[in-house]
Amino acid sequence: MTDRQDETGWSFGPVSGPDMAEWCALLRDDNAIHLRREAAEAAGFGPRRVNPGPANLAYVISAAMAAHPQAEFAEIAAFFADNVFEGDRLAARLTPEPGGTLYAEGRGAPVLRVQFSFKEHD
Repeated sequence: MTDRQDETGWSFGPVSGPDMAEWCALLRDDNAIHLRREAAEAAGFGPRRVNPGPANLAYVISAAMAAHPQAEFAEIAAFFADNVFEGDRLAARLTPEPGGTLYAEGRGAPVLRVQFSFKEHD
């Protein structure tokens, strides 16, 4: 998966089957909707594999870490609003709260909203 930063945020994608398989191995997640198109379709998601939720969260966390390399997270809260599918191109945008959103190309509403706080150092 390629990623890049521009003036509006970070772009990732397209999400691929091998990327999903790697995430599943790391997460020890054997849910077939992430690994087989037939399973995703049988579960009602359509013909594309579904990206694991923690992978989607990692895109926003990666953007926050790039923007604040010295910061340490104190708390992270994620609100999953939609799925990310094989082939989706993604955009992570940081928000001032602090937090961030993850968008899938072609969809107007975010697929994920994240709020986080950083540890305060003396």
